[in-house]
Amino acid sequence: MISLDNKNNNKSLVITKYGGPEVFSIVDTAIPKPKDNQVLVKIDYVALNRADLLFSQGFYKPIEKFPNPCGMEGTGTVVEFASEEVKEKSNLKVGDKVSILCNFDNTNYGTFAQYAVFPYSALVKNNSELVDQKTASAFWVSFLTSYFALVENARIKKGDVIVITAASSGVGLSAISLAKHFGATVIATSRTDKKKDQILSFGADHFIALDSEDYVSRIKEITNGKGANITYDAVAGGSFSKLVESSASFGKIILYGLMDFSSPTVIPVTSIVPKCITIKGFTLYEYLPQTELLNQAIDFLNQNLHQFKSLVGKEFIGIESLGDSLKFLNSSDLFGKVVVKIN
Repeated sequence: MISLDNKNNNKSLVITKYGGPEVFSIVDTAIPKPKDNQVLVKIDYVALNRADLLFSQGFYKPIEKFPNPCGMEGTGTVVEFASEEVKEKSNLKVGDKVSILCNFDNTNYGTFAQYAVFPYSALVKNNSELVDQKTASAFWVSFLTSYFALVENARIKKGDVIVITAASSGVGLSAISLAKHFGATVIATSRTDKKKDQILSFGADHFIALDSEDYVSRIKEITNGKGANITYDAVAGGSFSKLVESSASFGKIILYGLMDFSSPTVIPVTSIVPKCITIKGFTLYEYLPQTELLNQAIDFLNQNLHQFKSLVGKEFIGIESLGDSLKFLNSSDLFGKVVVKIN
């Protein structure tokens, strides 16, 4: 067993009530003891997701009791198993470097801590020769989201043209990587051209700045008038009708986010029907309980993880910086994801 730093000193970040970044608080507790199907993990890095902020505001699963743990993903080192049976089932051993996936109950588990327990099914062993703990910590939520959206839903294939909105986000960047892996042409969009060079360097084939370019005209120009086969949208709102207008016949629009809360999402039926366009809502949470599909996704992504570029855009140091890092995530327009080095 790995020696614990201090059995009675474990800092963690919790949600004290519904609200924004101000409702998060660092508390001191004893290091938890694993029970049932659990494994104790010493946390190395955690990655922040906008879903962490949405969860604290009452989206997703309702919080029944405060304070509530938080944090959807990270990496760490295996410390202890609840039993020998759990150890055997997990195919892990003490000292293994692992990624913590998001397929756990957010009202009972969270990664924002120095030590935390998780169901063994939420842990994937990392190959430290192929990927470091920081890179792996920011990988799984974004890539699982894009995998299920693009591979299982859109059935992306070689030769497809895909539009990826909010392309500088963690999910947007993961979609660029996956789309290029499958041989698609990527058209990335962002509000301004501030991150154009970064997005193109990451792998996108084309870039559209929505504030200064005519979106529909540019799509027609890039696709020779055919339109996009797949549109992967995180925004919705007032610009959604343009996505429909610029879709190809039999095009698929995967809507996974609602960044534009300020204006209604208008669906132009007169464009959808003649072109047989499919619009599909998507959330990762509906796929996490589907064990067979999840294991297929994990196997595919684990085999290819080292081939994809890191999603890390900003790093904070120390668990005490978690509050500031969440405020930064909430207020900034960053490229990639925020990670925090815990231990």
